[in-house]
Amino acid sequence: MRNVAELTRRELAATFLSPIAYIVLVVFVMLPGYVLSEILIRRMATADMTPVVHLMAWVLLFISPMLAMRLFADEFQSGTIEPLMTAPVTTLEVVLSKYLASLFFLLTALVPTFVYAAVLFQIGRPDPGPVLAGYLGLFLLGAYFLAVGMVASACVRTQIAAAVITIVLLLTLQTLGTMVPSDATDTLSRVARYLSYWEHFVAVFAKGIIDTRDVVFFVSHCAFCVFLTSVIVAVRRWR
Repeated sequence: MRNVAELTRRELAATFLSPIAYIVLVVFVMLPGYVLSEILIRRMATADMTPVVHLMAWVLLFISPMLAMRLFADEFQSGTIEPLMTAPVTTLEVVLSKYLASLFFLLTALVPTFVYAAVLFQIGRPDPGPVLAGYLGLFLLGAYFLAVGMVASACVRTQIAAAVITIVLLLTLQTLGTMVPSDATDTLSRVARYLSYWEHFVAVFAKGIIDTRDVVFFVSHCAFCVFLTSVIVAVRRWR
């Protein structure tokens, strides 16, 4: 764990030195704030966080690839992966540290938006349950996006390619439930809907519901992506 902590610290330092990180922060914080101000102006009496949570989910969909694309693609392109992997650390420790650093940045982006929830509680009486569920769902969704992006980043040598592949994968997985033909079997339809992360987020967390089955869905997929990335990096390391 000491190696993971040290590698995570170094990865965080590199992340916050990147101008992309600050662009992502500004977009993620300011855009939902503008939408919330419009909501408050037009229908203050029934204001809630649901539209803002939906918007933040869409913003995460497009900014997460920007964060994840550099995790390994940049290392392979610049050649810095070699000294990193020859250090006295395991492949899993390297992968886990990069992923933990990206999760910490995700939390850093989410925390300023708590102000919007605080504003709602000041002007009205929203149910705290949907707000808490929405934020938990956003964190799990962002963690899922970053995990998928990390796998893509480990497969290619350029950051642009990693970002494009991640967006295509995420959009495909999002619409998976609607891509199944109407004459498909019930089993195939259920599997497709289950694999669609959007079904788990919109139908549960975005509506203020916390279901352990959906939490397990996101956590297990993130863990699988960490494992898969470790395998890919290990294979590419010895090629």
